[in-house]
Amino acid sequence: MKEFLIVTFNNTHEAMKAESVCINEKLKVTMMPTPTYITKSCGISLKADIGIVDSLKEIIKDKKMEFKTIYQFTDSKLIELNIN
Repeated sequence: MKEFLIVTFNNTHEAMKAESVCINEKLKVTMMPTPTYITKSCGISLKADIGIVDSLKEIIKDKKMEFKTIYQFTDSKLIELNIN
């Protein structure tokens, strides 16, 4: 079963900044092309292991990272996550 997170952004600058913050915080993330069936706003997303979802949410709040949506990809289904 494939299971991972996809974080989407409004623009490339936000995506690159978020990647840098995550790497500095020792979170393993990788850049990936944003699937067009999710959004067409920015062509770059972050992909992360589902196991870091709580750490990712905490860093997003603490560092005030700008992002569009966080999705959980499980068994070919996308679930939009609420970080509040």
